[in-house]
Amino acid sequence: MDFTFSPEDEAFREEVRAFVREEWDPRDYNTDLNVFSYDFDNPEYRAHADAFQKKLVEKGYWTMSWPKEFGGGGASLTKQVVYADELAYAGAPAGSPGANITGAIMYHADDAIKTEFLGKMAKNEIDWAQGFSEPNAGTDLASLSTRAVEDGDDFVVTGQKIWSSGSHYANWYHVLTRTDPSAPKHRGITYLIMQLKNDEGEQMPGITLRPLYDMFGRRRWNEVFMDEVRVPKRQIIGEVNRGWYAAMTTLNFERAGGTGARNIAVLDQFLAMARKLKFHGKSVLDDPIARHKLADLRVRVEVGRALSLRLIWLQSKGEVPQTESLIANFYGSVMAKFHLWPTLAEIMGPYRTLLQGEKRSPDNGMYGTNYALSMVTGYAGGGGILLSPGLIAQRGLGLPR
Repeated sequence: MDFTFSPEDEAFREEVRAFVREEWDPRDYNTDLNVFSYDFDNPEYRAHADAFQKKLVEKGYWTMSWPKEFGGGGASLTKQVVYADELAYAGAPAGSPGANITGAIMYHADDAIKTEFLGKMAKNEIDWAQGFSEPNAGTDLASLSTRAVEDGDDFVVTGQKIWSSGSHYANWYHVLTRTDPSAPKHRGITYLIMQLKNDEGEQMPGITLRPLYDMFGRRRWNEVFMDEVRVPKRQIIGEVNRGWYAAMTTLNFERAGGTGARNIAVLDQFLAMARKLKFHGKSVLDDPIARHKLADLRVRVEVGRALSLRLIWLQSKGEVPQTESLIANFYGSVMAKFHLWPTLAEIMGPYRTLLQGEKRSPDNGMYGTNYALSMVTGYAGGGGILLSPGLIAQRGLGLPR
């Protein structure tokens, strides 16, 4: 494996770094637009991030990773990694259309859908929500029961979805529906694109959102109720009754994960803060146990980085690293939940109880806040901690179910 970046890639790194330094002001957010970020439902932060992403569109960075056939820049994988690294390390929001539906549209939708939706996504004009999980079909996604009945040129959709992240901000919904209840559960599923809000920002007829809050009282998710919502038949991804296959493309994009740079940035920021933090007149880093834990943590975040770079290397060779992707995702979930944030919070001592917005807390309370938020890591995105070991065993080692 060769993780060396070319001189051209390093020159591009300096270009992106200078751009981000000039255009992105992290303020006190210490976050990105991930659904588990503390400020995910903060309108001020969302507006701040959106303004920055518009600058990425204008610069030509926003879709540089897309293939040229879809209007993108066709950038090399290494160039994409450099770009993602610099944004992540600076704590900036994602630098490309973040919806995991992107690949499903590119590979499964017809030309009309590609033109309409990819064109809007390239301008950052669509905010997507995902309608997969249901109250009685969580990890067993194929047991979904939301119905879509053909009626003329439309599907009429009735049912309920749950844990739809950020759907109160979204104007479009990609949703799995059952169109043939008599078929085996992995068949008879159709993947639709549904409008949630009109151009004036009003909820479309037949759609009701019920808020779901986290332990901080932040609205991250919603239950989405659909009562005879009409969806034009042309707004389909893939084929009728074969939506499961297109949905697997979406899930593969969802589980792909990042490059590990954001975790490295968190650790570096913590170390810079810890050099100044004192308890009873002594630096936190005077404690040999704390130094040992931080050294161990450095090894762990670098291992996560190496696993991510391994995926890029395999992809550059034309391979599809499904098992390796699961390993990197699983490792990242476990590392963040059981090592990164717990370790930093523990070293913070009593400061770990002070959350974001508390002026007395170093770095705006990001360590205690993210420690609390990390407890849910591994239960979203297909249940990384719960499901990845089984999938790794089956696909990677060939073990029986």
